[in-house]
Amino acid sequence: MKKMLYSLFASPDRLLQVMSHSEIQDAIEDGERIVVDADGNTSVNIHCQRVQEDFQRHVDALKRA
Repeated sequence: MKKMLYSLFASPDRLLQVMSHSEIQDAIEDGERIVVDADGNTSVNIHCQRVQEDFQRHVDALKRA
């Protein structure tokens, strides 16, 4: 476990899975939840079914409050 954590933080680019423009397009089409561009900007893929489900759960929770 300790080795795994060290390897993640030793390579932030690998941790964030920095992607080129074409890789971002592929990730969106493949349904990835989060994409990170080469500049480190992160985006949520609103077309991902899991993201939409998460959003709906949050909306429902706010309605109950």
